[in-house]
Amino acid sequence: MEKTPKTAIRGMMLYVLALLVLGVLAGAAYTIYSHPADPSERPAAETIPQKAPTPQ
Repeated sequence: MEKTPKTAIRGMMLYVLALLVLGVLAGAAYTIYSHPADPSERPAAETIPQKAPTPQ
């Protein structure tokens, strides 16, 4: 079995590292920009019906 050239191993490691960096950047961008504040939309907490107080 032939030995794998070191340049190929380095290339693959750089490729995997670049994918990881791009993934982290994409995740950060999605987290920051995915849900812009829309004042016309009610918060989800307001849409949940509340329990009525028990009559005494």
